[in-house]
Amino acid sequence: MASTSKYRSTALRARDIDRALTATALDTAYADGQLTFGEHRLRTERARTAVTLDELRRLVTDLQLDVDLPEPVTGRSAPTPRVLLALGSVVIVAAGLALFFATRDDGVEVAAVAAPVPSPVESVSMPLPDNVTPIVARPFVFDTAAGLDDFRARFIERFGSSEVLSLSLQVDEDSRADVYRLNDDGRVERIMVSGGFEPQKDTSLPEEGQLGFDWNLLDSAVVAAVIAGAPETVGAPQGVADWVNIDNDEGEQRISVSVSVPDLSGGRVETDFAGNPTRVSPAQR
Repeated sequence: MASTSKYRSTALRARDIDRALTATALDTAYADGQLTFGEHRLRTERARTAVTLDELRRLVTDLQLDVDLPEPVTGRSAPTPRVLLALGSVVIVAAGLALFFATRDDGVEVAAVAAPVPSPVESVSMPLPDNVTPIVARPFVFDTAAGLDDFRARFIERFGSSEVLSLSLQVDEDSRADVYRLNDDGRVERIMVSGGFEPQKDTSLPEEGQLGFDWNLLDSAVVAAVIAGAPETVGAPQGVADWVNIDNDEGEQRISVSVSVPDLSGGRVETDFAGNPTRVSPAQR
């Protein structure tokens, strides 16, 4: 980890890539035993909501890591003395020419033209009416129990039901989800989830054997534990869980987690809704 002296201003606001790199570093630290499950979960949640680089660095300064946060982009530099000298010369020449034309004695009157004085820019305050509440989007988190509970509650609030066909969660740095459900016409509707819920216009008929399940009966803590333990389960602690699929295929309730592993073929672990492993595909070279 590079020293903090490298960063000229850790109070600069963090970018999405900074949060993603920090989350990846925390995953690495958890995989090699530097963090417990609870510490990893807490720090990952804080990384995803961090506002400044300083907040991100406090999450990783006590860890042995090979991943550095990127150096903040520097602001525009101040004018150099050479540039200031050139600007001063231009002003002096312009003033000399103005004086020359104003004092010519050739019978031609030259009207003095005053340089326009820019009017000050006034800031206009636009207070919100008392009956208007600003909307602040709360990000979704798909790999912690609290985040999954919040995701489910917001879905039920929006669509009025906890009955779904399947869930597809992307839990790496490109966090997003798809929820499949039956709409009022009995057709399969896909709900894309990123900054909000986006129902897609294209629908389809249910596939044979495609059964739904009551999302309220799925324990979010079990799902989060399966996700966190998936790299170890497939024999690749250095791996990272990336996709999670939850469905009820012909009555077989299933949580399936795929794991990406550098320089290896990814692994996969499948469990029932209680978290009991039913199928494991180890990561291989």
